[in-house]
Amino acid sequence: MKIKKALVTGGSTGIGLAICEHLLAQGVEVFSISRNPSKLLENTKVTQISLDLSETDLISSFAENFISEHGSPDLLVNNAGYGAFYELANFPEQEIVRQTAVLFTSPVLLCKAFAPAMKKMRNGVIVNVTSLATLYPLPFMPLYNSNKSALSAFTHSMMLEYDQYPNWIDFRLGDILTGFNKSVPKQETNDQHSKMVLAWNQIEKQLNESPLPKVAVKQLFKFINKGTTGVIYGGSLFHSRILPFVYRLISHSLLKRLLLKRYFMQKLLK
Repeated sequence: MKIKKALVTGGSTGIGLAICEHLLAQGVEVFSISRNPSKLLENTKVTQISLDLSETDLISSFAENFISEHGSPDLLVNNAGYGAFYELANFPEQEIVRQTAVLFTSPVLLCKAFAPAMKKMRNGVIVNVTSLATLYPLPFMPLYNSNKSALSAFTHSMMLEYDQYPNWIDFRLGDILTGFNKSVPKQETNDQHSKMVLAWNQIEKQLNESPLPKVAVKQLFKFINKGTTGVIYGGSLFHSRILPFVYRLISHSLLKRLLLKRYFMQKLLK
């Protein structure tokens, strides 16, 4: 399909920024939603929109105004998100609410606004960026894991409801080298027990060894350009090919043991 107009959430940094840059190079009219405009996009033709996706009461009116002023986009990429690293007993209630708003509720509201318009145009693609954490959850990031899983399930539900237009893509990303970990709200260091310290060290190691955003963007648009709908895995060969295959072969009990070993917790559980 020919994409003429795209709306990307979280377009100021990381994956979202790389998607915006790719679309610009293709001559697409690009709109980027973020809380803070990106200096990297100031001298480009990207229209930057300041919107906090945690304020869910603003989403529907924003979408209505967007359609009124610009029409429906051909491509919607729900990319914005962040993690929070706490053990459940200490997880701040406001973070529970905020993460659910940013990672799940707002993407659903944007889909609700734009999917019917795309169906009417008989055109369009909606990409919901989820995570490999839907299969391999990250320790002490339960709200990130669960909301990405919820968005994945929502996307599959929409594939049944909108079986022709728009195309839906559940883009399950593995680790990508971005500033993701730098913005993660975390339990105070003095309050972290040994399991948390070991787990975070492994999470940091994984990120530092991961590929650049352009790798994931290339993977995504390869399938968008083919008119693909369904699940796409992104990231390194290990994350995009090997781990999804392994998941189909192992039991849940074995998965748990592998994850504990991966994050070095098994030493503390003997």
